[in-house]
Amino acid sequence: MDKIVQIINRKPVFFVAIALIYIALVGFLKWWTAPPWESLWFVGGGMLGIYFLDIAEVFFALSPSPFRSIVFAAAFALVSFFVVTSSGSLLASGLVLSLYLALVLAAIGEWQVRGNLTSWYQMIEGPVDQNIQRWGMVLFVVLFIVETYLFIR
Repeated sequence: MDKIVQIINRKPVFFVAIALIYIALVGFLKWWTAPPWESLWFVGGGMLGIYFLDIAEVFFALSPSPFRSIVFAAAFALVSFFVVTSSGSLLASGLVLSLYLALVLAAIGEWQVRGNLTSWYQMIEGPVDQNIQRWGMVLFVVLFIVETYLFIR
């Protein structure tokens, strides 16, 4: 029970609020005012996605987190694109879109605090120019927006 409380307390309230608004907005844009009962799977996946990385980090005692890295982000962008465009599972789509949003918010938060994403590039040999980091984050956000659009249509 302590781990569950730790996971919930670890996530900033602002991030949770943004994720919940995102899930509601995407659901509304996809189904308007008449969502099918299956849309609950999307909501459930979205709720799980908010805390999924935190659950993995706490239960497997991962420090530093391998999930907050450019290698994971690039691989996840490819996998999430496949899930959103090909799986047909609302649970999986909600999970990957919400998880993607959590990664985007983590990257933006770190950029605001530190002014760079150097810790995300630790698996890359040598320092990565801050301009490349910025454009990498922009590309990551653009892919998120494209995936959201593909899910909604």
